Amino acid sequence: MQAFTVEIKNDDALKALQDLQEKHFINILSTPNLDSHVFPGEPLSAEEFKNFIDRRENGDFIPLKHVKESWAKKKKKLQALSD
Repeated sequence: MQAFTVEIKNDDALKALQDLQEKHFINILSTPNLDSHVFPGEPLSAEEFKNFIDRRENGDFIPLKHVKESWAKKKKKLQALSD
């Protein structure tokens, strides 16, 4: 048994794969969330895009600068232990 990822370009291709699954030749392991903004599809309106950006800017995150500083401190401690 082998598993691999395939990008399906249209509904006909998807239907062909679903037919193969019904005949037990293949098993479709998962279906991606096509509402994700990383997939091609309908363009977002200006308002939808603004809301998307606002949610990302105001969401929970750790600034990269803080992560780098924290890792630099841990790295120094680990190097001191190995000396």
